[in-house]
Amino acid sequence: MGADGQPVAFEAFRAQVEKEIFGIVITAHPTFNLTGELMDAMAKLATGRDEAGVPLTAAARKALIASVAATELRPGELSLVDEHRLSLAAITNIQAALRTVYDIVLAVARERYPEQWSELTPRLLTVASWVGYDLDGRSDIRWSDTLHKRLVVQLGQLRHYLAEVQAIRKVAPVQEDLRNTLDLLESRLALAIAQVSDEVAAFGRETTTQKDIEAIAQRMHDGLSLRLVEAAHAIEQVDRAIRLASVAGKGAAGKDGKGDEVVRRLAILKAELSNYGLGQAHTHVRINATQLHNAVRKTVGMETAPDDPRYRQSYLNAITGLLDEVRPVRINFGSIIAERTSAKRLFMVVAQMLKYADASVPVRFLIAESESAFTVLTALYYARLFGVADKVDISPLFETERALEVGSRVIEQLLDNPHYRDYVKRRGRLCIQTGFSDAGRYLGQTPASASIERLRLRIARLFTRHRLDGVQLVIFDTHGESIGRGAHPAGFPERLGYVAAPATLSFMTHHKIAFKQEVSFQGGDGYLYFVTQPGALAVVTRILEHMLGGKHATLDDDPFYGDADYIREFFTTVKQFQVSLVEDPNYGALLSALGTNLLYPSGSRAIKRQHDGNADDVDQSRASQFRAIPHNAILQQMGLPANTVSGVGEAIDKDPEHFADLYRTSPRFRQLLGMVEYGVAIASPDALKAYIDTLDPAFWLLRAAHTADPARVEEMRRLAAILEDNPLHSRLIRIFRKLYRDFDVLEEGLARVERHPVPGQVPPPDEALSNGLLVLHALRIALIQEVFLRATHIPQFSSQHNITHRRLLARLMQLDVPWALDLLSRIFPVAETAGEGDFGESATYVSDDSQNYGQENERIFKPIASLYDLVRRVGNGITQRIGFFG
Repeated sequence: MGADGQPVAFEAFRAQVEKEIFGIVITAHPTFNLTGELMDAMAKLATGRDEAGVPLTAAARKALIASVAATELRPGELSLVDEHRLSLAAITNIQAALRTVYDIVLAVARERYPEQWSELTPRLLTVASWVGYDLDGRSDIRWSDTLHKRLVVQLGQLRHYLAEVQAIRKVAPVQEDLRNTLDLLESRLALAIAQVSDEVAAFGRETTTQKDIEAIAQRMHDGLSLRLVEAAHAIEQVDRAIRLASVAGKGAAGKDGKGDEVVRRLAILKAELSNYGLGQAHTHVRINATQLHNAVRKTVGMETAPDDPRYRQSYLNAITGLLDEVRPVRINFGSIIAERTSAKRLFMVVAQMLKYADASVPVRFLIAESESAFTVLTALYYARLFGVADKVDISPLFETERALEVGSRVIEQLLDNPHYRDYVKRRGRLCIQTGFSDAGRYLGQTPASASIERLRLRIARLFTRHRLDGVQLVIFDTHGESIGRGAHPAGFPERLGYVAAPATLSFMTHHKIAFKQEVSFQGGDGYLYFVTQPGALAVVTRILEHMLGGKHATLDDDPFYGDADYIREFFTTVKQFQVSLVEDPNYGALLSALGTNLLYPSGSRAIKRQHDGNADDVDQSRASQFRAIPHNAILQQMGLPANTVSGVGEAIDKDPEHFADLYRTSPRFRQLLGMVEYGVAIASPDALKAYIDTLDPAFWLLRAAHTADPARVEEMRRLAAILEDNPLHSRLIRIFRKLYRDFDVLEEGLARVERHPVPGQVPPPDEALSNGLLVLHALRIALIQEVFLRATHIPQFSSQHNITHRRLLARLMQLDVPWALDLLSRIFPVAETAGEGDFGESATYVSDDSQNYGQENERIFKPIASLYDLVRRVGNGITQRIGFFG
């Protein structure tokens, strides 16, 4: 029934269920802070069901809790291969959840539309992945790695299709044409699997020579005519099987009731082929705008930034001229090997993916740090040059402060370009990407969200202005699972609403804009939702409830959208505070003081910046050197998530009464402030001050004055002397005062707000959570202090390995323990290294330089290593206590 209580016509039902309204994107951001066993146990405890969906008994729940207590908390080292494997496990469970959804859709349709239900091909949700294809900021992913992982994705899906066809054939009615059709489809899939299996092996080698690639490339080219690269070929066979099974089900052969069951399973198989094509997930590749500019720079004579006002129009004219004349070129795998620019090489890889893997599903081409129309037009030029423009959706990422301001103007400028306008019309979709990570780092999380929503509405209005009828607007929001990256802590409905605000959805519907929302699930924290099939089904159903939940509130229903002057002033104040932080070298020093050394590595991409052995790392540090996830994680670990909460106190203090009134009356404003409220709940400025004080020489002198043990007193005085020459503490205390002043005002402002319980509101601060965090902070600070005291016993050594004793101790004061211990193991080796071997005569002399330094290792170095491991394990405990990483 429809909203008016009247029956829904079949075509209306069909239009709704066959439309893509939401996309899940699996990304490999470095948030893998749990072992696989812990992820599995947590997912089962959260859903109350095992991996098969069976409810947990009390005994099973108790056993799981016991296993969690006994499981190693230290996450293992992860390679990109490991991340890809975990991503495919998540995608497999998402597909299982969607099969359940399709089954329900078809069951409802069979009841309502008994003569037409088998014609349906439900879609609703898509699933995509960029794991292995995201080259933004990574030089460790070879082009062959990207192609290999795409082929692995294809192989997994082909095997799933084959298994399903074989299962259907076992229960299909005995009807010759039907059996022949299923046999033909099975043979086609089996041949495709054999071909792809060989290619997976060839491109998966750690060392692949050009001759290896030549050999497999020739086989791929020679077999292209027999290759399955279009899902439409398989869909045609499935359609035929559905017609035959429907007829068989009505005849004598179908009296056992198997006919409808076979049709249902075939209809689900057809839906999967239509949705996923020949891969387990749609493909998103990503590159940086600078990489595109470098590729085209000489061709257009570009000597400055593309948005340089002196030359901007000249550059646009030049790239438009290239688009006027471009003709597709032919490439092969040798072209990829020979190409030196990463942008052109990636387009070539995409061309080969479409040629040999799957030509039925378009590839999303994401461009990070897009701030000009020139960047997108350059991508369009290369898409046409390499013959993939009809199968690639170019998607600029608007995430920087400037990009969020000019994003809608960039899109309007693109729509004024005949080449881009024609491209969008042909593709039937206009794609953009927005990001909460870097935006939240540079602007602050709440201003970033407000800016992203304004950008969405501005671009939506362009659809009406430019009459983009028949063009779908696709907005991919790369948020994560942390308040630092746009994941709302009040529950899953609020998480979805934070990104796809109900009023925005209502605006799209009112203006008849075909809209698809996409969001990312990042790394280990994101995959946790999909570790089990029940968890995946819960997420998928929550998404569908949000997107299909009926009438949404409009912009007019919420004063947030009408109070433009106050909102602009409020978030501008927060943004200015955040910008001042990022530009403050003392803030960079705070991030570097202990930094990522507090954390275990959380993915294949290194989150710790490289050191210069001679330079003063703290003096050179800037907040911009840190990626968003480690930046946020450091703040959370040290007790004050500044990118979420800082600046809000100053904004509230400008007009406390207006703030309180808007908080009371505006659901959207409360939703945005919910991030801040949770940030306050997990914050501890006292803990931050204690971390800073560990680097204060006066602190250690005072402790020495109140310590009875003479040996301990001597350690503390030596430590004070080491810290005396380091200006770090005085810099950190200055930034602490700035952060604490604002935080104190923020707490006062929130305390004045009447917090009536409403749906989606963040619960009030949990005393047990706060106390637990304080205990963990205190424990870790004690461990860090012990590392520092032990470090005072490291013997003097002459300058070697490009390092001095003083410099090594300075690095240890920043907890750079693995680096320091590796160096010390070479300066003070345990084993004798001189005089070994048969020289024909015996010797009793042992050089001082080859003495065994076993005592130093046992008394100093090993204890430091053990203490440091405990430091990081406590850090992992803090991560689990607050509920996210970064």
